[in-house]
Amino acid sequence: MELLIGVILLYSGYFLGGVAFRAGLPVKRWALAGVLLGPVAFPLLNSHKQLAYRKAMGRHGRMIKI
Repeated sequence: MELLIGVILLYSGYFLGGVAFRAGLPVKRWALAGVLLGPVAFPLLNSHKQLAYRKAMGRHGRMIKI
């Protein structure tokens, strides 16, 4: 059971690090948050990603997804 939890935490850190890299956020910080908090850190990452985007583009900025 402990091994499964450890694998989930490591994978979560790897995943959050990749998402943070693509979003232009600090990778080490989010990878560490993923290892310590697990999947619980993902909503926090999303909110920080939106705040960083609003800060860079302004309140009325539009996002184009391809």
